[in-house]
Amino acid sequence: MSVRITQRTMYGSMVGQMQKNLAAYMESNEQGSTQKKINRPSDDPAGTYRVLMSRDEINATTQYQSNADTATGWLQLADSILGSRVSELFQELEQLAQQASNTEMTAENRKQIGFRVKEIFGSLINLANTEFEGKSIFAGHKYDVNAFEEGLALTTWDKDWQSVTDASGVEWKPPQYVIEGASESSMMIQFTSDGEVGADALTYRWSKDGGKTWNDAALAAGDSTLVADGVRVTLPPKSVNNGTAPPTVTGLTVKAAATELGPGAENGTLLYIRPTAVYQGDDKDPPPEMTIMGGQPGLASQASGVFKKNMLVRMDTATDLNSAGRDFTYSYSSDGGSTWVTAQGQTTGGGTLRLPLPGGYMDLDANGAAGGVSTVPAGAQILIHPSRAELDFEIMKDTYIPANSVGKDIFGGYYQGRPALNKDGDLSSNLFEVVGNLVAYCENNNATGCGQVLADLKKAHEVILTEADRIGGLENRVEMARDVLSFQKLDQQERLSYTEDIDLTELLTKLTRQQLTYSTVLKSSSMIMQLSLANYI
Repeated sequence: MSVRITQRTMYGSMVGQMQKNLAAYMESNEQGSTQKKINRPSDDPAGTYRVLMSRDEINATTQYQSNADTATGWLQLADSILGSRVSELFQELEQLAQQASNTEMTAENRKQIGFRVKEIFGSLINLANTEFEGKSIFAGHKYDVNAFEEGLALTTWDKDWQSVTDASGVEWKPPQYVIEGASESSMMIQFTSDGEVGADALTYRWSKDGGKTWNDAALAAGDSTLVADGVRVTLPPKSVNNGTAPPTVTGLTVKAAATELGPGAENGTLLYIRPTAVYQGDDKDPPPEMTIMGGQPGLASQASGVFKKNMLVRMDTATDLNSAGRDFTYSYSSDGGSTWVTAQGQTTGGGTLRLPLPGGYMDLDANGAAGGVSTVPAGAQILIHPSRAELDFEIMKDTYIPANSVGKDIFGGYYQGRPALNKDGDLSSNLFEVVGNLVAYCENNNATGCGQVLADLKKAHEVILTEADRIGGLENRVEMARDVLSFQKLDQQERLSYTEDIDLTELLTKLTRQQLTYSTVLKSSSMIMQLSLANYI
């Protein structure tokens, strides 16, 4: 069957073919201009999705690389401080302690050594306060403050003072003295009468020049605060008898000096007031802090385990802790209550309850609740807030590296009123305590004390080297992660390029073919449009 082709139909068909070829030609031209195969989602919807996903992966990898670079800066600085600069000071301290322990050295010679030791002590504090990008690297999460501030501490060789139980029944090794004030040099306080601090009237004397001159002072009965050159030292009670009413508190016993002090001063009850460093940062010591919201007054709780984040626990049903074998439900959340995970448990009675949680467990105790109320109401919530001193950087997906350090666990010093790095009263690994003692012994002509410090310096140095090794291991992990991230990013960029970028050789071939096609359409259309029946009449 023949079809009638009108001029209008022929014209429309030719124009349509020309527009189609021109559109394809211009699309290829745009790809050549942008060097991209996909310039809008309609060009390739599936390819657009792959492009967006690849870009997200590249952005995430770039962020991981930035985190790894920052972590590397923190760790390399800490490694340099501990492994190099502090270690160099240790070598000098050991030499000085060796010299000062020589009994043939004069008091003036030891005092001169003390000047240098004190300078090194200040240098150690400065190194412990090292900052990276304005943040203290040894202060835990409190990196906006100095990790350490110089303060005063007390040293005594009196064996009766090595372990003290305070009025609350807590044993302190060594006792938790309170020292207020400041002093440019160390000093000695020596008792000149026997008795019990806090009960008897006592006499004592103090010296700031190594015992050359003394200042006499007195301690009234019932008073436990010594005053020496504006420095106040409050001594704690030694023990308490909780079986009596009222409790009987026993003070620290002191002995009077028998002779003048010499190079091995250990005469009567002798106290050294000397420098130390007070830690200002935070820690990662257990147990975590607990906050109870909505429970009955007197309800107690504690948690044990490793909690990386705050954990919120909610009682979904009212639960009587004195009843055994009762089923109950509870929920926990690690994102501040945005999402909850529900769990079931069973009471064990006795007024207590243990709830298993990711990373550990939480105990509830209603035995001390007001009015004997043992039922925890539905809706009661308990916030577990762990000590989180570590500043973690995510260097790969779900892989975190702590870049900072807790200074008290490295350098020691004092923290919360007590010496840090204190194991059963042994402070030999507490760097700031050891060096502070060396300052006191040098300034106060104690050769025996200087010899003891020499052995303690080696233990303190071992702590520093162990921490340097730990940081070195973290550096290696970060460096390996950086290498992996580099290869990963290269692979992601290649996959993005394969999906999004053009093949220039292929595009040039395509452009040439489309140009030829469009030229052919224009030429053939022009020839057809010139044909007319009138040409043959």
